[in-house]
Amino acid sequence: MISDTVCAIIVTFHPDREILEHLSKLRQQMQHIVVVDNGSSPAEMDLLRVACRDTGSHLIENGENLGIAAALNIGIRHALTLGSEWVLLFDQDSCVTPGFVEAMLHGFTSSRWGKQLGVMVPQYVDKRLGSIIPPPALEDTSLSVAMTSGSLIPMSILLRHGLFEEGLFIDVVDTEHSFRLRSLGYRIARCPSAVLLHSPGTPTLHKFCGRTFSTNNYSPLRRYYQERNTIWLTKRYWKTDPTQCIRFHRDSLSNYVHILFLEENKWKKLRACFLGVVDGVREKMGRKDDL
Repeated sequence: MISDTVCAIIVTFHPDREILEHLSKLRQQMQHIVVVDNGSSPAEMDLLRVACRDTGSHLIENGENLGIAAALNIGIRHALTLGSEWVLLFDQDSCVTPGFVEAMLHGFTSSRWGKQLGVMVPQYVDKRLGSIIPPPALEDTSLSVAMTSGSLIPMSILLRHGLFEEGLFIDVVDTEHSFRLRSLGYRIARCPSAVLLHSPGTPTLHKFCGRTFSTNNYSPLRRYYQERNTIWLTKRYWKTDPTQCIRFHRDSLSNYVHILFLEENKWKKLRACFLGVVDGVREKMGRKDDL
């Protein structure tokens, strides 16, 4: 059993039966597991309660969707009451492999970055394809962004520099936290010996002018959050991370093309993007209940 100074935090939203397998494998490696649910249906909650009971996990029921940032912060605050010195963050679809937690802890404490290290992430492997998901590396081999799922963070850093930004609600929450830490001189590193099986979404393929393209087909509301939060992020970190901010806006332009030529419900999605840009400039943050 790994030291009880580590607490796993899993945020759920409409989980399926795989959650029991994921919790069981995590339970084999650590003592403290906190599941924070963001308003799943009654049937899904029944499934989740059974899974948490069978694995000895602590379940926090929000009763509504408070957003990924708020759910993570609720879990972190609970971990603090347990005396945890580290938190390991997970999506509901991610699954640890044998020795994952021990490898992550060893990787963090033995990293060449020493006290400069703010976040450690694992080696991500696509659950469906079995292929490695390459991380966004910088010239010094550290990473530009830490994906939420699989992140190992010392509690001391969270207490010193703040929890996740709840005003973002969803999308670029992990990016903002990464930019914040990097602007303070911290590094983000990868632990190749810790493998996390991850689901990177389910993009659909389309043929256009004889070529095949993929698109994520996000809902209009998700497109709204992506555009709004990208604008908000740029306003805060343009000076400290201009290259990454430019990359985000380049991706936004690419998304517009994909929506226009490849996706259904395109005008509603483009309108949502426009509203997101407007609210991002105005810094009108928080949950958006309708468009």
